[in-house]
Amino acid sequence: MKKLLLSFFGFAGLLACSGQEPYFVEHPLGEAYQDVSITLVCESTSGFLWFGSNQGILRFDGRQYIQLLAPDTLTNNRVRALFEDNDGTIWAGYEDGRVFQLAPKGRSLALWQPEEGLPEAPIVGFARGPDNLLWIATYGEGLYYYDGRRLYNFNTDDGLLGNDIYTLVLDNEGRAWVGTDGGISICSVVGGNKQAGNITRADGLPDDIVRVLLPDEKGNIWAGTYDKGFCYYDTHSRQFSYPDVDWPNGPVNALELFKGLELWIGTETKGLFRYHLQSGRLQAISTGPGRRPSKVFGLHRDIEGNIWAINSEEGVISANRQFESVDSELKNIQAVLYSREGCLWVGSQDGLYTWDEASGRFRLFRPWNVLSLFQDQYSNLWAGTFGDGVHCFNLQSGQERHITEADGLSNNSVLSIDGRGGDVWLATLGGATHFACPDDVMNIPVLKAGRYDEASGLATNFIYTVFLDSKGRTWFGTDGKGLSVLEQGKISNFTEASGISLAAVYSITEDKRGHIWFSTAREGVFEWDGAEFRHLSIKEGLRERAVTSLIRDSKGNILIVHPSGIGLLNPETRHLIYYDDEIGFKNMESNLNAVCRDGQGGVWIGAQNSLVKYTALKEHLSIHPRIVLNQVSVFLDPVDFWSKTSFGYDENNLVFSYMGLWFTDPSKVKYRYQLKGFDRDWIYSSDAQAIYSNIPPGAYTFKVAATENDAFNDEPMAEYAFVVKAPYWLQWWFIALCAFVLAFTAIALVRARERRLAREAGLKRAMVESQYEALKSQINPHFLFNSFNTLISIIEENPGLAVEFVEKLSDFYRSILQYREKEVISLQEEIELVQSYAFLLQRRYGKSLLLKVSINGEQGYVAPLTLQMLVENAVKHNIISRSKPLLIEILPEPEGYITVRNTLQKKLTREASTGFGLQNIISRYLHLSELSPKVEESASHFSVSIPLIKNGQL
Repeated sequence: MKKLLLSFFGFAGLLACSGQEPYFVEHPLGEAYQDVSITLVCESTSGFLWFGSNQGILRFDGRQYIQLLAPDTLTNNRVRALFEDNDGTIWAGYEDGRVFQLAPKGRSLALWQPEEGLPEAPIVGFARGPDNLLWIATYGEGLYYYDGRRLYNFNTDDGLLGNDIYTLVLDNEGRAWVGTDGGISICSVVGGNKQAGNITRADGLPDDIVRVLLPDEKGNIWAGTYDKGFCYYDTHSRQFSYPDVDWPNGPVNALELFKGLELWIGTETKGLFRYHLQSGRLQAISTGPGRRPSKVFGLHRDIEGNIWAINSEEGVISANRQFESVDSELKNIQAVLYSREGCLWVGSQDGLYTWDEASGRFRLFRPWNVLSLFQDQYSNLWAGTFGDGVHCFNLQSGQERHITEADGLSNNSVLSIDGRGGDVWLATLGGATHFACPDDVMNIPVLKAGRYDEASGLATNFIYTVFLDSKGRTWFGTDGKGLSVLEQGKISNFTEASGISLAAVYSITEDKRGHIWFSTAREGVFEWDGAEFRHLSIKEGLRERAVTSLIRDSKGNILIVHPSGIGLLNPETRHLIYYDDEIGFKNMESNLNAVCRDGQGGVWIGAQNSLVKYTALKEHLSIHPRIVLNQVSVFLDPVDFWSKTSFGYDENNLVFSYMGLWFTDPSKVKYRYQLKGFDRDWIYSSDAQAIYSNIPPGAYTFKVAATENDAFNDEPMAEYAFVVKAPYWLQWWFIALCAFVLAFTAIALVRARERRLAREAGLKRAMVESQYEALKSQINPHFLFNSFNTLISIIEENPGLAVEFVEKLSDFYRSILQYREKEVISLQEEIELVQSYAFLLQRRYGKSLLLKVSINGEQGYVAPLTLQMLVENAVKHNIISRSKPLLIEILPEPEGYITVRNTLQKKLTREASTGFGLQNIISRYLHLSELSPKVEESASHFSVSIPLIKNGQL
């Protein structure tokens, strides 16, 4: 094709430009790890990057490295291999042959200790087969495999080409492919038997020393060698294919593949290369201005589409493979077109250029001020200019044609061209023009032009863009009058959408569902589904309201081009990722609709002084930050939150630490979190930490999501459910117990009160009865008659004693009246009453009645008149004479009793009695004491023991 162009057209000159390359960013280790040298990388399903170094493992989250060291007593910490198992376990192989594991929820490395012991040679690789065999490659002892019970060695004795293994991978059948100094060995275990197949130079391998192996999506194998570069092995046909390139670049240390696109190659001394699978071109990659090629230790493609490289100069670097740019002296690119012949055309104020990808140069084709480019079905290139109409030229025949207003063009300034089949539409400063081309435009003498302007129904003649959709409609973006559409010969104008004035519409495209998307000068992007408009604004993640271009990629995403960056929109989920500084775009200043597709999954974008290429990678890429809950702390002390989901009432100050993993640009990550059950709404923050104090008892779920575009729509969520226990005094069992105790206590109190009231009532009744009986007995006529007779005889014989007798008698009755209202009186008071009563009796009976009181300081209380009543009963029912004197004793007894005992000398004739006295005493003490009175009778004595009440308060 290029030869045809050179034969038909002359090129006026060349413009130098930088190579087409991604933009690399360094990830320095920092001063804390200045002596650390990283040599390999592994990405886990959790989203972290794990790096192996000469000083252990480093986990990277995009912002900082965290070092994991094994105990010095167990290993030298020089990591040579990293691998993630199916369950998320990280395996690490060390230079001294040690193997350590890091569990998915673990925080420290654990030494793997199979019964057979570990190798003593460096571990260089791991792989897990579908049969669950764990393969371990060493440099010096060949290959090992572990079946879950035993560790077996697979070496040269078993057919291996060499025990010094450089690389280990598995094919689609689960066989282990290893690169050695002697070639490639393919190892398997069938029925417990080792099997080895070998590929050497005799089979087409260009070099026996195979440093790297890499399987592709088809199950075929890329091989990197020591001296002969790289090659491709078809596992089905068992044939090699060799890139048609010279290879003076030394040993290959690393390979990485982008599906169907390119192979990245890291070398020992010459730096980084990539091999374009479609064109077969090998390209040296510069990692930055002024950077010289260096040793590449490792390569890795991550889930976001970034390529990571580890080299001896910058250490860890990465670039987003979706975007690459071509910096050039060419200024103000206004139009781009990738022709079906595979050539990129670029229109600027200075002319129309082609870009030679191989040489990295722009070639001037014509010095036109080109605003728009289009290729029709006849391979004619249409170049719309500013003020000079349209220049058409055929890329195969070299024919040219100039179309102006004289040929029916609405205006000679053509801002946009689109077409389908034989229809070509042009947007100009004077309206829109439609050329119907049933044949090649070069063969039509007079073009049939249809003009559409204000007179035809358009809102204005100033048309920025024209777009033909899949349903045969023609759309126009106007200056100041919104959006117009021509459908079935009728023009409809939309001057507002969703209540927003549209004004200038710059660009239009269509998604796979047939929805129309268009951009505006100041109001962002709108979607029209055929019935209604939906707005995409800053709130939904749009970075700027001014959008210069819209274009759909091969995967159905819509690129939204701003003056300062590029947004990638999923039209169905409306999820938007924005790229700018992190991919090297600083003040792009892209022009209106300077975009095109290249037919190979790429989109080209023209800017002020550069070309940007976007490639829709075939890999499934993560479009959200991976959210990871790193740590939960109680009063700043970390806890094992994977297993601890219950906290005490005094463990209610929690700190949640999390991380949104977005390697493309970690600084853009923002969070929203909510403690369900505590927070009423989401909390938005840029901090990777949430602090909660004094969380009340209850069940909670902590939720956190991360976004890279300021909008939270369908972002994944990390959750942690836990319980803060109530203090025991607020827990249901304690409350129930307390309620039961309270209820029981209340019932007991009520019943005790009832018993007390009943006892008091009984006591009062007994007291009244006792008082009545005491009064009856004491005012008994016989008692008074005898007392008065005794008094008469004493008066005559001893007047002084008579006075004392009267006083005692008066004191006795006064005491009866004084104590009768009391429930208890002191023992001393009762003894004094008894002694007064005994004095009266002794004046009558003389020495025939003896009262002996043996109270030695005993303290307590008794019911009033109790002892007096017992003394009275003794006198009443026993014989008292000189020959048989009656002895009455009052003495203390063990266990808190006071006993009234008399000699038993019953009267022959029982005196009439109600029997109330003793029975009354027993009844009263049932209410006064837990102890009961005791009545004892022997052949010589009769005694009654009453309990001594210790407390006078009832």
